[in-house]
Amino acid sequence: MIKKLWQDKFIRIGCYILIFLLIGLIVFEITYKSYCQGQLLGHDIGFIVTTIKDFFQILFFGVVATVTILSYLQAKKTLFAPIKTETFKMQIKAFEEILLFFQNKGETDFTSQFDFDNIVGMNAKMLVIDYIEIFFKKEIEIDREKVAEMMKNSAGAVVTINFMTKHFVKPEYFEKDEKKTKEKITNPALVLKEWEQYEYGKIEFTVQYRTETDKLKNLSASPLIPQALKDKINAFDKKIHNNLFAVGKVLTTVAKEMPTKFPNHKSLDNFNHSGLWNRYNTEIENVEGDAKEILTYIRQYLQIDELIK
Repeated sequence: MIKKLWQDKFIRIGCYILIFLLIGLIVFEITYKSYCQGQLLGHDIGFIVTTIKDFFQILFFGVVATVTILSYLQAKKTLFAPIKTETFKMQIKAFEEILLFFQNKGETDFTSQFDFDNIVGMNAKMLVIDYIEIFFKKEIEIDREKVAEMMKNSAGAVVTINFMTKHFVKPEYFEKDEKKTKEKITNPALVLKEWEQYEYGKIEFTVQYRTETDKLKNLSASPLIPQALKDKINAFDKKIHNNLFAVGKVLTTVAKEMPTKFPNHKSLDNFNHSGLWNRYNTEIENVEGDAKEILTYIRQYLQIDELIK
């Protein structure tokens, strides 16, 4: 340890200075007593010897204290180094998973990854079914088996506040929960008026969508990544969630146009849900920029540009 300390330039220079000052002090005392006062008494020699002894005692305890402190610091580094190394490895693994999720992807890639093409198609078909049941139930028979087969790909649904209030709000605690039979409207004018108030407020999402959003939540939930990165991932996730609700917004608008564009049951053969994409694309929030921000943050956090210089 002493050999290692002696290799330190500042400690070595400090020792040289102290030795030089000691020698200078001794020489000064001897010269001053011999030539300036004309004599060097016994107690003066004792003073010089005591000074030398005190100096070396101070130097000894200083070296011991320094060695002790540095030994503790070295032991502390040695003790926690493996833990820090393992933590860093785990953190790199977390960053790697985030990079794999976002790397080299544009808007089209994220649309496909979160299965929005199938989500729009599935919900558009559900809108047509609602339209048929209101206006053409006698003319068109709905294939329930096909509907059930399509819904196998549904992993759940999100609902708007208005839809929730209209269909799921329970009565007050002092009211009896009675199932009321809704009177069926048969007057064409009233049916049309009711349809004008239609809101596509229950948006079905697919298994793939749920799988990918679960991955997002797991990435942001990692305790190994900085809070700033968590916030960026959560902002990306929020936009994806908003884009799911945008499906309902678009279909609500389309629903109001259907009585004009599809006035009879035969005209429904012209309904093409792929044509809804242009409208949907005008409503969604772009996420490619958010993905690039996440990748840039990781690059800066790990100082990759500095490492590859």
